[in-house]
Amino acid sequence: MGLVVSPDWLDTPVSVEELDAAYGAPSSRRHAEWEKLKSEMRPGDKLVRFVSPVESWQHLAGRAGIALVRDGKVIDAFVTMMN
Repeated sequence: MGLVVSPDWLDTPVSVEELDAAYGAPSSRRHAEWEKLKSEMRPGDKLVRFVSPVESWQHLAGRAGIALVRDGKVIDAFVTMMN
């Protein structure tokens, strides 16, 4: 995983169905990233939205996206918004 997501950034759980609706269409800009993340899922894993701290956004280094969490650790993630 190239993107580092702090556990402190984890925000709201999200379902596979919600993400399929948002990123599942082949025409979606995030389709490949979503399919990769989904392929890494194991039973018991969770998908969680993440948002970096306010200070990172103020310094034009903010990130938000979807993280794959296993046993409380971020396994992989992809960015859906950045500045």
